[in-house]
This record gives sequence, structure tokens and C-alpha cells, in this order.
Amino acid sequence: MSILKLKKANCKNCYKCIRNCPVKSIEVKDHQAQILERDCILCGNCILTCPQDAKEVRNDLEIAKNLVRGDKDIIASVAPSFIANYDVSTFEAFKDILKKLGFSDAYETAEGAFLVKSEYEQLIAKNTGKTIISSCCPTVVKLIQKHHPSTLENLAPVLSPMQAHGNLIKAKNPSAQVVFIGPCISKKDEIENYPGAVDMVLTFDELNQWLEDAQINITAMEDTRSLKYLSRLFPVAGGIIKTMNINTDYKYISVDGIDNCIDALIEVEEGNFENCFIEMSACNGSCVNGPARGKNKLKLINAQIKVEKLALNKETLCDYDLNTDINLYKEIKSEEIVCLPPSKSDIAAILKKMGRNNLSDELNCGTCGYNTCREKAIAVYFGKAEITMCLPYMRSKAESFSDKIISATPNAILAVDMDLRIQQINRAACNIFGILRCEDVIGVPVSRIMDEFDFVNVISKEESRTHKKVYLAEYEKYIEELLVYDKNSHVVICIMKDITNKHLKREKLLASRNNAKNIADKILEKQIGIVHEIASLLGETTAETQVALKELENTMFEEDEY
Repeated sequence: MSILKLKKANCKNCYKCIRNCPVKSIEVKDHQAQILERDCILCGNCILTCPQDAKEVRNDLEIAKNLVRGDKDIIASVAPSFIANYDVSTFEAFKDILKKLGFSDAYETAEGAFLVKSEYEQLIAKNTGKTIISSCCPTVVKLIQKHHPSTLENLAPVLSPMQAHGNLIKAKNPSAQVVFIGPCISKKDEIENYPGAVDMVLTFDELNQWLEDAQINITAMEDTRSLKYLSRLFPVAGGIIKTMNINTDYKYISVDGIDNCIDALIEVEEGNFENCFIEMSACNGSCVNGPARGKNKLKLINAQIKVEKLALNKETLCDYDLNTDINLYKEIKSEEIVCLPPSKSDIAAILKKMGRNNLSDELNCGTCGYNTCREKAIAVYFGKAEITMCLPYMRSKAESFSDKIISATPNAILAVDMDLRIQQINRAACNIFGILRCEDVIGVPVSRIMDEFDFVNVISKEESRTHKKVYLAEYEKYIEELLVYDKNSHVVICIMKDITNKHLKREKLLASRNNAKNIADKILEKQIGIVHEIASLLGETTAETQVALKELENTMFEEDEY
């Protein structure tokens, strides 16, 4: 079951996780970052650096709650860095808190640390001259197994303090189940790969959630019951070496921080030194700065002070007195994944697609998360990255595409900043204003070529857009003007369409219509006059006809009387 998971909805293509992943175990597909378990060393950098909280650690809290409800003894093995994360002064006070949660008992993992450092001392005592690397940090172990397997022979074949302590607890109580509590994510993976010693791992983040659910508050719990034990120094940088009996034939070196560990491993691979014991911790400042150390964590220096206060006695140095026959040997095998590298021609082809045609084009800006353009090209070859992750490439492509559109459009386009200075102008706009070259007006006030009132009005009113028709008297041009104000970029974009010919045609058409109307009116007036004359004549002839007919009728009646 995956230990690190991605919340897909939250990924925003910032590539910060890739940038901070020391082994580039993150691939991007469909603009979503995904963790590659085969390469991941569980350092937790992607979780700590993700600005969108898109990565999360598998939460095993409910399983732990179910364990303590059962009928078996559940014993906690507590990492010594607890003192830097909780407001208590002794381990006994912290044990009381864990018992309130249902744990049968609790012991310090520092006991296992004592066993491990004793085993390191025995390895050094053999004085083989070989450089020895500590194996306490499971992230460092994973780093060597997967990415620097040639240094496996230098890695101490010794159980981690957690594993040693789990075996110690079970040697005393075989039926018990052990829950390790600490600041480390990779411990969850360690118990899956080396089962038996520890049954479950809880981070301090998970423990904090449990305490909150149980409504248990930890506030300045003073306690004087605890003795001082040197092996409690394990969680600070150089802490392992401080607990060891120094063999003068060996050089003792402490390296913390994953990048420093990688550099040190490269030096070991080169074989330029011997007789060294190298204490390695993936976290800067070691375990007190672990990735899941909880929300109540102290800053690094204060954390180290609290650890040393619990571990060191002013009068004398003392440590645990543990005699046990526990076998601390641990076989650590290579987990290297061998992939055939791409050819030079493959890389060149990918670089060309990215717009990197020669060495001077390779910016190596790191925006995509990779240190160089060639590293990015290799990642693209293996399907871990997409070409579109290159911001300069995408910007250049977008600008080129935008420039082509602006140049090709028949509409005039003019972009003006908040100081009312021209930032961009296309050829169509130059034609309207009689400008020979676009670059001649870049950066000059817009008032040089047209009235700035409309621009000021849009900015002052913060209107998203205005549309109007304008007559440019100086150029004898009629234009349709659309002003768009982009609040984010603080730029006003003016899109203009030359409608001079259309306007003149319309005026000519209107004049023709008016002329035709006038002619029609005159013809109609003349026709109406003629109708009136005809009507008048018709009226006269009708009256005369009526008189004649009357006379004719009278004459006819007179004839009938005779």
C-alpha cells in the first residue's frame, strides 16, 4: 500500500515537488504530479514543499486505535526526538500520556540506539580500513539501495535502532505488539520490507491527531523522574558519533541533509579515502527535523538543546547498560533499477522539440524542476516529464502564436499600460495612424497618436470593456473601438476596426436615398395636382351632363301629352 499519495485535484503544475525531490522520483502526466515508488526514497521533501498540500502520508491512526482496543499488550517504542516535539521534560511524563491513550507500556527507542552504536563500534574495531556508513536512517538506506548501490559494501549491515528495539521488547514480551512513534515517514516502509520487529509505525503528526481526538492537552509537564542516557543524542546531527567510543585509527564524519548525503556517497564511490565512519541522516539537522515531526515542533537549535538536556549529565556521561544476545545483522540488498540511457540523438531530438536547437538555447533555469535542460530531456524520454513543463518554451510558443494572430488579424490592435504608454501595436494599427514601423511608437505616450480620454476613462472606472464608434479627424478615419481592461496585467487593449469606407458608402447611400425621396416627392406633388385638375374638369362635365339629361327628360314627357 502506497505510503505517499497525491491529491490530484490540488496539483497546480508548479513543479516545486520535482525541484525539491533529490532523486527526481516524480513524474508528470496530464499536468498531474505522480510519485514513482520505484525511485522514491521517502524523504518527505515533496510533502514539506508542496504549496497546495497536494501530497499526503498514509494515515494508520485508526489501525493503531483498534490495536489498543484489543486484548494484546501494545507497547510503544518512542523515538528520542519526542522531547523536541512535546512540552514535557522527561520520558516518564510522555509515557503517562501514551498510557492514557491505551498503550500497555512505552520505552525509548534510544535503548535500540545503544545496541546499534555498540555494533558499529565492533565493526570499527575489526579495523579493515573500509569506510563504514551508518544504517540508522531508512531514507539513506533506500538512497543507497536504489541510486548508489556500489556503496552497499560500505553500508553497515546492522538493524536500525527501531528494529533493534522492537526485537528487544519482543524478547522480553513475545506476545506484545510494538508500535514505533517518531518523526519519520520512511519507517512505515522499513517495517514492510523488514517485518517482525515492529508491527506498526505512527508519525508524530498522527499521534497529535490522536491526542486531539482524545482531548488530551500537553502543557509544560515538568518531571524529574528521568535519568540521563547518552544514546538519546541519536536524533541530532552528529549524535551517533557523540555516543561512540572513538577509535583513533578511524576518522568520524557527520553528514546531514539529503543533498549532502548524495555528495558524500559520490565521494565514497570515487574511493578517495578510507578508515572513515560516516554518520548519515537524510534530514537537515537529523531526526529532530523529520518530515512528520508534528505541529508543535521546536526550531532546530532549541530542539538540539532539549535533546542534549535529556541526554547529557554535567558531571559524567552515562548510557544504558543492556546485555542481550539479539542478532543485529541486517542484509541489505540492491534495489537498483537499470534503464538504458537515451542516445545523444534522442536527447537532441527532444531538445529540439523544446526549442533548444543549440547549446546557447539551453537556459537551465530549473523552472520545470530539473537542474538542466538535458536532465529534463532525459526525463521526457523516460516518460517522467512533459515537454510543456518548460516555462520559457511555453512562453515563447505562446508569444509566437500570439504575435502571429496579432499580425495576421485585419483589426488594429493597440496595448497601453497604466502610464498610458504603448506596449504593443500591430501593422493594421500602424496603417490607420500612418506609422511606418511598429517599433517607432513602442514606449511612447498613446496621446501622440490618438486621444487618451477613452483609455483614462476605462482605467479610472475599472470597466472590463467599452464599445463605441469614433471619428479620428486627424486621420479622417471612422473606427469601431473596443477597449478591454485587464486588471491582472494592468493593460488596456484597444481593438479597432476601420469602418471609413463603410461609413462613406453609408453616407453616399443616404444621400442617394434623400435625393430619390425628393424626386419622388416632386413627382407625387405634380401627380396630385393633375388629379385635382382632372377631378375639377370631371365635376364640370358631370354637372353639364346632368342638366342636359334633365332637359331631355322634360322634352320626352311633353311629347307624351300630345
